[in-house]
Amino acid sequence: MVTSPFRPQETPVIAVVTLLIAFPIGWFVRNRLAGFLVYGLVMAHLYTFQTAGLVMEWVNGSDAGFPQSKSTSMWGATWEYLLVTTLVYAVGLALVALGQRVRSRREVRRGTVELETVS
Repeated sequence: MVTSPFRPQETPVIAVVTLLIAFPIGWFVRNRLAGFLVYGLVMAHLYTFQTAGLVMEWVNGSDAGFPQSKSTSMWGATWEYLLVTTLVYAVGLALVALGQRVRSRREVRRGTVELETVS
């Protein structure tokens, strides 16, 4: 039996934050690369605090962030965590792109045009 890095009674904070912030970042940041960069920086900041919290709990004796079982080695749990975080990043980047696409289609429907000045 493979254990998950997230326990059912604990809320996967990063996944919830991704669902709450990725689409609005895409909506408000017009440049796609800038939107991806903003999302990546926000998530890197949040992952730092999540990791620090998990390590502090682990030092106090909790195994919530680093599950150990007879069927899963530490490396198995690490690869699971990498897979989950990569999936969260991919979903977040897709939501950023979706937010930008919805905004651009809505602007086209309204007939608004963004003009750029050339120097």
